[in-house]
Amino acid sequence: MKKKLYIIGSGPGARELLTERALQVLKSCDRIYSTTHRHKTILSGMAANIEECRIQDIPSVLETSDGVNIGLLVSGDTGFFSVAGSLQQRLEGMADMEIVCGISSLQYFCAKEGISYEDIKTVSLHGRQGSIAGTISYNRKVFVLTGGDNKAHLICKSLMEAGMSHIKAVAGENLSMENERIVRGTVKELAGNTFEDLSVLLLENPDFINCHIPLYDRDFVRGEVPMTKEEIRAVTLSKLAVEPDDVVYDIGAGTGSVAIEMARKAYNGSVFAIEKNDAALELINRNREKLGAFNVTVVPGTAPGVFAGIPRPNKAFIGGSSGNMDKIVRELRVKNPQVDIVANTISLESLNDAVSTFEKHGLATEIVCINSAVAKKAGNYHMMIANNPVYVISGKSRQ
Repeated sequence: MKKKLYIIGSGPGARELLTERALQVLKSCDRIYSTTHRHKTILSGMAANIEECRIQDIPSVLETSDGVNIGLLVSGDTGFFSVAGSLQQRLEGMADMEIVCGISSLQYFCAKEGISYEDIKTVSLHGRQGSIAGTISYNRKVFVLTGGDNKAHLICKSLMEAGMSHIKAVAGENLSMENERIVRGTVKELAGNTFEDLSVLLLENPDFINCHIPLYDRDFVRGEVPMTKEEIRAVTLSKLAVEPDDVVYDIGAGTGSVAIEMARKAYNGSVFAIEKNDAALELINRNREKLGAFNVTVVPGTAPGVFAGIPRPNKAFIGGSSGNMDKIVRELRVKNPQVDIVANTISLESLNDAVSTFEKHGLATEIVCINSAVAKKAGNYHMMIANNPVYVISGKSRQ
């Protein structure tokens, strides 16, 4: 007889939050396994003995189990950042499967706080790497599952370091249990606490930015540092094709105009603005704060020397190479052989340097020359004032 496997969402933890369907299934099972130790204590006496089982051992346990109806308890809801999805794929064909949903930590916590969760952006950093600076920059409310190296207080500290100390925060620890703890305050205030694994965070940014709204030259603090103009930025970003989760370098970032535009495209990712000029560094920081691009990290120094201290890039923009084009491209390709690169140049010598370097390092190269003009009022007339021609050189990794 083919075995029947029930993957059961156990909810946030308390036994009274198990659904009626989950209780019925548990009572019908010959064997019950759990991916976490706490189920053995919380649910003791409700069904057959619960055996703890590591996730990686579940296929072999299912194969050798003498039970016909087998229950597998997983935390939370089976459709909310759950192992249930991956287990379905791994166990396909080994048993008839039924997924039994549970109450998620999001549902429980938002009910506890008396708020709707229909407009909340959800993120899991439990056992994962990444930053939520971009997510909270471009969303009003963000719900975060924490744990491992990304405990709630450490996430709050990282947001403080990104300049977001003012963000409102609510942390929930041991939800639905006797030792449940809810702490409210700012990110700065919560960073002074210590939270256990499997805590959750609800973050609110009243000054969030709509990342889909374009930026104009007039939006930036300019100073005396040259800035890539909006028409050139539009073509450059189109060629670079920045995606939401990308890690991007802006090398020779100037005022930060390209970095901040890229940060809006990489709204779940990160942009590292590399610049050696002190006046430019000050402008990048001012524009970053003014335009709410807190997923831009300012990196003082010269490329490629600063690459060692920052994460591996998916994309890179070279606005200024300081004569180091060959070294920069070589080191970018060392950090990520699949990196895509776009460089902007004005002079023919720099164009030749970029093209020969890209081709030398095996990049599929495309060159576009942009000649743009902007209308300016002259009395009752409009005159077209030409901008300098700019070469946009794209270097795509050969897949």
